[in-house]
Amino acid sequence: MADRIVEEVAIYRKLREMDDAEQDFLRQKRAYQKREDSLAERRHVLDDLINSEYQKMSVFLKRLDLSANAASDFF
Repeated sequence: MADRIVEEVAIYRKLREMDDAEQDFLRQKRAYQKREDSLAERRHVLDDLINSEYQKMSVFLKRLDLSANAASDFF
């Protein structure tokens, strides 16, 4: 009888350890997903910023080209 109780307690402890390990894994998985989401959002913001700056530079270069052409026509 005592052996059976010891076995059941051992099984219970093992199940508890497995449950704790699973919960820890799920917490780590959620934390990892949050970091991934945050990085994806940052990438999206940076892509938007780069595209905006690229468009501004493109407009600037077109104006500069027009100004250079106008100046060369003048001289």
